[in-house]
Parts: sequence; structure tokens; C-alpha cells
Amino acid sequence: MSTGVGPVASTETGAGAPAVAELDGGCALAPRRIGGKAWSVNHMRALGLPVPPAFVVTTEAWAEFAARGELSAAVWDGVRDGIVALERGTGRRFGGATRPLLVSVRSGAAVSMPGMMDTVLNLGMSTRAEQALLAETGSPAYASDTHRRFLAQYREIVLGDPRADVPEDPWEQLRAAITAVFRSWDSTRAQAYRRNRGVSDRLGTAVTVQAMVFGNLDAQSGTGVLFSRNPNTGAPQVFGEWLAGGQGEDVVSGRTTPRPLDDLAQALPQAHAQLLDAAALLERDGRDIQDIEFTVESGRLWLLQSRPAKRSARAAVRAAVAMAEEGLIRPEEALRRVTADQLRIVLRPESGADTGAMPLARGESACPGLASGLVVTDPDEAEARAAAGEDVILARATTSPDDLPGMIAARAIVTELGGATSHAALVSRELGRPCVVGCGPGVVAALAGRTVTVDGGAGVVLLGEVSGKPVERAVIEDVARLAAWAAVDPGELPAVLAGRTEPGESGSSAVDSADNGTMTAGTLPASALALPRNTPPDSQTQPTIAHSDLALLRLIGIKGRVRPEAVATSLGAPEYETVCRCADLVDQGWCASTPAGLRLTPEGRAHVATLLDRERHEVDANEVATIYTEFCGYNGELKEIITAWQMKDPGTPNDHSDTGYDEQVLARLRALHDRVTPLIRWIGTIARRLRPYPARFDTAIANITAGEHLWVARPIIDSYHTVWFELHEDLIGLCGLNRADEAAAGRAH
Repeated sequence: MSTGVGPVASTETGAGAPAVAELDGGCALAPRRIGGKAWSVNHMRALGLPVPPAFVVTTEAWAEFAARGELSAAVWDGVRDGIVALERGTGRRFGGATRPLLVSVRSGAAVSMPGMMDTVLNLGMSTRAEQALLAETGSPAYASDTHRRFLAQYREIVLGDPRADVPEDPWEQLRAAITAVFRSWDSTRAQAYRRNRGVSDRLGTAVTVQAMVFGNLDAQSGTGVLFSRNPNTGAPQVFGEWLAGGQGEDVVSGRTTPRPLDDLAQALPQAHAQLLDAAALLERDGRDIQDIEFTVESGRLWLLQSRPAKRSARAAVRAAVAMAEEGLIRPEEALRRVTADQLRIVLRPESGADTGAMPLARGESACPGLASGLVVTDPDEAEARAAAGEDVILARATTSPDDLPGMIAARAIVTELGGATSHAALVSRELGRPCVVGCGPGVVAALAGRTVTVDGGAGVVLLGEVSGKPVERAVIEDVARLAAWAAVDPGELPAVLAGRTEPGESGSSAVDSADNGTMTAGTLPASALALPRNTPPDSQTQPTIAHSDLALLRLIGIKGRVRPEAVATSLGAPEYETVCRCADLVDQGWCASTPAGLRLTPEGRAHVATLLDRERHEVDANEVATIYTEFCGYNGELKEIITAWQMKDPGTPNDHSDTGYDEQVLARLRALHDRVTPLIRWIGTIARRLRPYPARFDTAIANITAGEHLWVARPIIDSYHTVWFELHEDLIGLCGLNRADEAAAGRAH
């Protein structure tokens, strides 16, 4: 049943899909069928690079295994043929009494799941194989070390018992190891990882079987990792680590401390030179920074894997410019590789100079950066002072959606409560404002009226103005180069890369109707505004409640500053009618018109409070409480997803260069949306003005699915995150609660 892929018969499953294929450089199967590792091995062999022979057991074979509970005869025949090909490629024999062939058995899903599934190295080892290796090399240390490594790993991965007897038969070992790796797809940790990342359980894993090469063989052997450019700075020099005498995953596991790559250059200059040549080739071929795993066996270089490297924002900018200037990519591609967030990160001082002063407050770093200003505690005051040209820091016990105008106006944000998933943390990262959260009770009062510096990266608030470490001239030059390619001024470049006009630093938080314009007419009927302005209340409804007033005023209050056209879009109402009604609200004194949009007046806030109190008497309090409890059950998950979208880990902002990572986060968001939609639709039935929420969430998801990722969490549009927090605020109000109490209870940070 050969398909003619390489010398190995590409064994097929019953459905006709290849189950086993040789990775000889000619394998045409996609990564989703052979996994990222196998695809890399095959591609490097196609480039003529030194890669140990290998074959792959595909995800189709995994699917068959999952259905049967065991390897089929056809798959096992393909595995045996694969071993024959490895024997032919190495001149060794699997289970042989002389020159025995040992192999690695590695998992390889299409979606990277680092550390979640299993690997077995040195398989084929036995008492007889150890004696054969000793006779071949004359090194008892190498032979016994390899046997020891195998026994420990096989017992842990395959047998699950550190004292179990390991079979001597290499074929029995191989069948059990492939089975164990397939089963590791459904391990508790792998399932938890997929649930956390939104990865489908149906993808499955492939298994790569590859001839072993030995970094533990002798003094001229070792293992290491190399980046074709520095992943932290983007400098064009290679960057890496080397561990003499190491094997397999000793470096990447973090269990040992490797040495700089310069050690390899001194010890084995020829292998080092070959490695640099290979890195240059792989970078030219991939047109991107490469992360390469390698082993040196008795002075001979072997490559094990190559993939696009994770990198810092500085490295992303520097590498994009350099590669375009080198002709490796076009300027248009360089611009596509840099995000607006990455530009903001590289252009702001990440931390302040060391003054030796004790911090006034210390909390959790929510968004890095450095900013100084006068501490104010009221969002309206922050907005007014910023509009007058002052630098202000907003300090709050906790923040809510209606604080957004003040958050935009402020240069930094400090809170007493909350953590990395708090409202303040999530919004500050989207705005690019330095933020320190969870500083503890009393901090707001202690800081009010003082001039301070917020060091978001260090998580501290310092007295007075602390100078930041200057932005490197090279960074400024790189940004200028990108701006020239985009034909804009450097200051306009972040907005160009974001694809939309960014809010000014002056504090404007207007929601531009163009940003919300993707909701089609007719998404919701005009009745979403409830009673028309001149219609008397129906006797069957609670009289005296001005539903249209409440819908408009409440949304304006939550958003802080918003244009009438955007209000119409959010409510799914006719624009002309909404604009006219907003003009009436201004005439009545409930709203004021500002250059940034409508805002509530103090009288308007009092009027809204009265209307909300009346609304609470219209609804079933028990039903609302039940809904709010269920909503809070989802709230933590949503905040974790938004945090993952913004930060890869507490110290690493997500620069969105890793599309695989981003897609995992978006899959989690879509899955949450599917689960929470029935609740959101139920919410729309309990209060008339809440009816637009389902459509607003659906619109955000539709835009995200279409690739408009600003709709995940951008504060000034109806992003999913924005609508979620506005609904949360409405539910708090509908329950007769207040945000401060809910924040203290951990439900509304």
C-alpha cells in the first residue's frame, strides 16, 4: 500500500490517509498531519542539512489508535518498515549485537504543547546493547550513562513505575513507547492545557521516530540551542547556549546550566562554523529569526529542529528593519511584522533610574512603563487636568468602565485592589498606560495630591519625578525607518499599524462611529430603545419609567465620553433618531456635549440613579441575582483570557508575533462565547434596555473571527472586553450593588 513517499512504504489507514511516512525531504504531508517537529525535520533534510534519519506516525494513525485502543497491524507494519529505513540510513541494526540502532520517540502535535506530552530517548537500549556500545566505543561511562537515562525515562513515561522491569526486546519497547506517546495526548496535563488554550481534543498527535545521535558520547560531544539573531535585542549576531556532554533535552529542560555558545567555538571550531552556516541558511529560507536545536557527536554536527523564534518587542522591531534592509523581506512585510503595541513598548522607558529611595507604594506590575505626574483620585478631575495640559496619575481603590475617560487621560494608573486580571490591569495594557495594582488599603489617600513616578515594570510608586532610562538612538532610527516605509511621521506610525486612529494623549475617549460601523442596519429593531420619545407608557408596564432615556443615559455614563452615532451603533438603533434624542438630552441638562462626545452632567448622573432604582422594581430580584451569580462564574475566565491576550506571562507582553499562541487564546474566547451566549440572551429578556447585549457580543466575535483582532480588548470600541465590562456594570446596578463592595469581595476588580 505504498504511496511512493521515500523508500519507506507510506502505510495507509483504513480511510486511505497515510499512517507512516519517511521524513526524507520529500514528504509532502502538511504539519497538521505530521506535527511541527516532523515537518521541520523533513524540511531541513530537503535543504541538505545534517539531520538524523527519521519517519513519522501521523495524526491519522493516532485517530485510528484512539478509536481502536491499540496500534493496528497496518500501522505496525509501517513502523517496522520505517525502522528498516533508519537502519539503511545509519548502517546500524535495531536490536543488533554490534552497532545497535537506538531511536528517539517524540510526540509532535500540529499545535505546540510544550512539555504536555511525552518523549522517550535512547529506545532500543538493553543489556546487550550496552555491551555492544562499550565494545564499539571503549567508553563504559557513555554506555552506562545512556542505559541509565533510558531506563529512568522508559519507567517514568511508559511504565509509570520507577522500579518496574524494562523489557529487553527493542520491538516491544518501541510498540509500548509509541502507544504511551499517543496516550499522552489524553493525559490530565495535556487535557488541562488544551482546555486552557482552547485547543481541540480532536487534533491528536503524531509520533516522530528518529535515529539517536549522542551528545554524551565523548569530550567532543554535547547539545545546545542557537538563535540566528538575538531574540532579546534583535542584534544580527547569533545567540545560544551549549552543554558539553549533554543529551536530548538537557538544555531546553532547564534542569542544567549551559554555557555560552562561545564555548563551542573554542572547543569545536569546525562544528561551530557549520552551525553558523546552517543557521544562516535556515534564516534565509524561513526569512525570520530561527530557534535551532542541535547535537554534536564526536565533533559532527546534527540538527534536530528549527522553528521561528519567540522574541521581545525590541527584537521584533530591530529584526524587521534589518531584514528589510538586507533584502531578506520587503518593507511591506517588515511593517506587517511589527505591531502598534511593540512600537509603544520600544519607545517608552521601561523603568526608572535607580534612586535608592524607598517606594511610597508597592504592588503587582500590571503594565510596564514609566510615568510621572500629580496623583488625582477622581476620573473627571484627571480628564479636566489632562485637558489643561497637566500630567496626572489616576489612583483608585479599583476601576470600572465609567473610569475609562480618566484612565485614558492619566499617564499611569494605581489601584489598591486587584491583580493581573483586574479591570485596571486589562484596560491599562490595552491603553499602554503604566499600571501598578493591588497596592493595599489606604494607598489612594496616601498618594492623593503628591507628585509621584509610577514604575509599572517594577510594580512600585516613587516620590517625585524619576527620570527614565533613555530610549536608545538605534530604536528611534529603526522606528523612523519603518515610518518612512509607511510614508507617515513616526508619531503616526502606531495608529497606522493598528489600522485605526489612536486616541490622543490629551484624554479623548470618543468612540468613533467608524470603529463601530460593522454592525449592519437591522441587527436590532428600533424597539431596542424601548418606548419612543412621545409614546405614553403602556398601562401594562411599570409607568413613569423612561426606558429610552435610561438606555441612552446609562450607556453614555458607562462609556464616559461617546458620540451619538456610536450610541446608535451599540444599541442597534436608527442613527438619526438617536442623534435627535441625544440632542434632547443635552437640552434637558442630563448630558453635556464635549469635543470627545457626550458625557453625563451631575444632574444626569442623579437622574440615571433614579431611573435605575425604578428599573430594579420592574424586574424579578431573585432572577437577577441568579443571573449575576452565573455571570460571575464566567467573569474570572474572561479576565484570564484577556490577560493571556495581553501578556504571555507576568513579565512578557504579548507582541502578537506568535500567531499560533494568539489563535489558541482566540479559540478560548470563542469557546467561552458559545457557552455564555444562552445566559446573555436570558439577560436580554429580564430588562428591556439590556436587549442589545447579545448582538453587541455577536458583532465583536464576528469581527474577531474575520481577523479584526482590535475587537478583542480595545477600550474605545465595542470590543468583546468592553461590552463584557459594561454588562458587568449593568448587572451590578440591576442587583442594587456597588462596584466598590463587589471589588472588595473579589467579583469586580
